[in-house]
Amino acid sequence: MRRLTLLAPLLLLACDDGEGAAPLQDAAIVRVDGGPRLDLGAAPPFDQGFTLDASPPRDAGPLEDAREADLAHDAGEIEHDAGEIVADMAVAEDLGPVIDAAPADPWPRRRCEIEIAYTDPGAAAVSVAGAFSDWTPRPMIREGDRFSVTLDARDGLSPGQLYAYKLVVDGRWILDPEGTHRKYDGNCVNSAFLFPDCEAPAVTLAPIRPQLSENRGAVTVQGRAFKAASGAEIVDLSARLDGEAVALAVDESGAFSVALTALEIGRHTLSVRAIDAAGEAAAPIDAVFWVEASPFEWRSGPLYLLFIDRFANGARDTDDPVGAPVPYGADWHGGDLWGALAALEDGYFDRLGVKSIWLSPVNRQVEGHFGERDPNADPNHQITAYHGYWPIRAREVDPRYGGDEALRAFIEAAHRRGIRVLLDLINNQIHAQHEYMAAHPDWFRSDCLCGIDPGCGWSERPLDCLFAAYLPDINWRQPEAQAQFISDALYWIEAFGVDGFRVDAVKHVETTSIYNLRAAISERFEAGGARIVMLGETAVSASDRFDDQCGEVYASGYEWIAAYTGPAALDGQFDFPTHHRMQAGLLDGTLPFDALEGILADMEAAYPPESLHVQFLGSHDASRMASRAAGDPAAGCRFDDQPGCAQLATTPEDPAVFARLRRAQALLMTMPGLPLLYYGDEIALPGGNDPDSRRDMIWGDGLAALDMSGGALSAQQQALRGWMEALGALRGAHPALAVGARRELYIEPDFYAFARWTAEDVVVAAFSRSEAWIEREVSLAPIGRAVPSLRVALGEGEVTVEGAVMRLRIAPQAAVILTP
Repeated sequence: MRRLTLLAPLLLLACDDGEGAAPLQDAAIVRVDGGPRLDLGAAPPFDQGFTLDASPPRDAGPLEDAREADLAHDAGEIEHDAGEIVADMAVAEDLGPVIDAAPADPWPRRRCEIEIAYTDPGAAAVSVAGAFSDWTPRPMIREGDRFSVTLDARDGLSPGQLYAYKLVVDGRWILDPEGTHRKYDGNCVNSAFLFPDCEAPAVTLAPIRPQLSENRGAVTVQGRAFKAASGAEIVDLSARLDGEAVALAVDESGAFSVALTALEIGRHTLSVRAIDAAGEAAAPIDAVFWVEASPFEWRSGPLYLLFIDRFANGARDTDDPVGAPVPYGADWHGGDLWGALAALEDGYFDRLGVKSIWLSPVNRQVEGHFGERDPNADPNHQITAYHGYWPIRAREVDPRYGGDEALRAFIEAAHRRGIRVLLDLINNQIHAQHEYMAAHPDWFRSDCLCGIDPGCGWSERPLDCLFAAYLPDINWRQPEAQAQFISDALYWIEAFGVDGFRVDAVKHVETTSIYNLRAAISERFEAGGARIVMLGETAVSASDRFDDQCGEVYASGYEWIAAYTGPAALDGQFDFPTHHRMQAGLLDGTLPFDALEGILADMEAAYPPESLHVQFLGSHDASRMASRAAGDPAAGCRFDDQPGCAQLATTPEDPAVFARLRRAQALLMTMPGLPLLYYGDEIALPGGNDPDSRRDMIWGDGLAALDMSGGALSAQQQALRGWMEALGALRGAHPALAVGARRELYIEPDFYAFARWTAEDVVVAAFSRSEAWIEREVSLAPIGRAVPSLRVALGEGEVTVEGAVMRLRIAPQAAVILTP
């Protein structure tokens, strides 16, 4: 036999019929193309009346060697004989597994099998039960701490179908912690697997890791093509880089390589397609990768929430306000992506240290105006779709925002600066005038209004209640609806190169939407190793609990937040429990620092350090930070015709308010997590509740042409923006603030210091609530290594270091950042 090196990714090939599951790495569900069946021993009979054993498939040739029948994680080599693939999956050096190919048919064929595996050293017995077994538990075979079972078409499974299942661990029914998909069976959500559609060919890629030299990247990408189970010849195997055809070298075993040279700095996509003689196409691969001097870290700078209609007006000819009877605050103002692009190219986001931008929804919006969600609300409060959350088109950018051209130009310009762009993904609702509502009314629910209709509380019916009568709820349990909305999300990545999504209203959408979308994204775009990031909005408090009555129980808001995150789900969520506990007291100065440390400690204990959870103080759904910090009596106002709201919130003038804002923002930019900067908070933009919290950005300086506010920045507002720029620069320059460990150094109600550090970097943040200068001796011993010197990098204070002791003097109400 001839021995050919092959790539590791083909070990875990996902066999599906298009935009389906991702290949798993170290997962409980392992998708295998090739190899004999496991020896399952005395498994109970299925409906077909047989048990699975180590015998070959009915249409297979003889197995070369019985020892090859072990399909455990780390097996050895793949042998090919008369069209049959035998795999035990060992990794040869760093190049991947080995193929032994017989001359008769050297290209491997796909095999329609799926293995479900679970590792638990404490488990005595594990079974799997699912729709395919009428929910009768089937024992899994134990090998050490690992339990597994392999299923195929003889188990009644059909190619390309999604099957629900649960694991039964010592009698306890649980979701598969490593499962890639979810599916409802009745009112209960289950893990799910997508059974391979192996009558189509398939392609795998190795991770793409370019080497950088003289500002150009180069890499040779390796991959593997698989024939369909039928053996139909692959007649077209091609590759494109950023849309342009590139040469692809294929050897006699189906292994291929693509040499990419002179790659520009920035984002790239390698697309690979395969079609066989039967006209079947492999699931498309559009592998995203970046050429950069150093790996990108999301937490090294703030995520900036750019509310398009209120940010910057770059094309006055697209302005289209409705006017009466819509109050100005709820009308279209004219902000667009052309204006955002002008600010981007001026360096505005670079100066703030912004590493990622979250755009408010860009979809085409409904025309006209509508009343508030409560039918009994003031009929004078008519609202337009300026905010972007009332879409009527799935794949079209609203012309008021500049259309498709403006979005593409903005993202391309951001990528040239290394900035990532997230779109706001609306998975919970559409507007009643949406194109899908007319064509597929069965995809949507419209039974009751959240928190208004009897028996329709936000927590009573979180998955199917409506925010407003004119906003039908998307039914993710409807397979066609799920497929379409997943396809639409993939469209925005493919067509515009977005780097991920902020996912709206996660707790009001079936969790199937998160898992199945993630699986589709992973398979299509993540073969090169770059992650398409998903950040979720689950608005809960620390004390909130959840029980789905099917075994899933979250004892706190922290558990609720964490439950939707992981490799097969969201990368992180907006940390509402921490936000709710610290925001008010930080802004008005009433939160003692010892209580603040307790909040941070609870957050760190609740979430894994690698989680990409977003920490925030301001947002588009609540009163502005500046108005809360000022104690403005209008901070709760929405319109100026409400009782007591004739004077809406005003720009603060008290220096003490700005001191509190500087201190709060310094904490946000030095604590663990991904900090959020809501547009305008860098200049203390005032505002009450939505829509008053979405006022026009104030520009001035060299960007006055973008301004819609007609206002001017005070000296204190400009100074606050300078403070935010300095904080952003520090965050970007110090890995300790992005990914470092954290430990408190000194805590008392009015003085607080903590350290963040990595092996090569250290930063100390200190805060005062005192009205006088404070001087303290602070031990640096908790850092665990020598810190020879520190200096005041930002803020008003003085510091000296002697041995492991820092003597710090800090100004009243100040925040001070210390670096070596």
